[in-house]
Amino acid sequence: MEKELAKAELEIVKEKIDAFKDDYKGKRWGNATISLYFAFEHLIKALLASSGIEAKSHEGLKILFSMHFIKKGAIHPRIGRYLGNLYDRRVTAEYSPLRRSEFTEDEVKIYFEWVKESFKEILPLLKKNGINVKNLHSIDKISLK
Repeated sequence: MEKELAKAELEIVKEKIDAFKDDYKGKRWGNATISLYFAFEHLIKALLASSGIEAKSHEGLKILFSMHFIKKGAIHPRIGRYLGNLYDRRVTAEYSPLRRSEFTEDEVKIYFEWVKESFKEILPLLKKNGINVKNLHSIDKISLK
């Protein structure tokens, strides 16, 4: 069951990365931020699932990710900070329509780098847990030009 859930989460990751690319090309910076956050969240959900852990909420996700991976030294603490910061920006993009214009291309590029760095730390752990991550390595090949 854990592997099926992890694989399902990774399908969502791929969808969100595709949505991010479309939003980025369309200069929809708020939407691009939202898509990046959800790609990141579902990647972490896949990691948790591959370890037999299921989060029921964003708060639970943060706690479980920290407890099982960051505090044990498998993931650098900055990855947890990226998740928290990107979550806050996602909430602003989604629920504060008057502030959507504050999102910029430069900001989204920073978030994309955070997510790429996070993928580099998380994908080997998924692979170690027996999850096929071959299709997700292509995030390094995405050009934001």
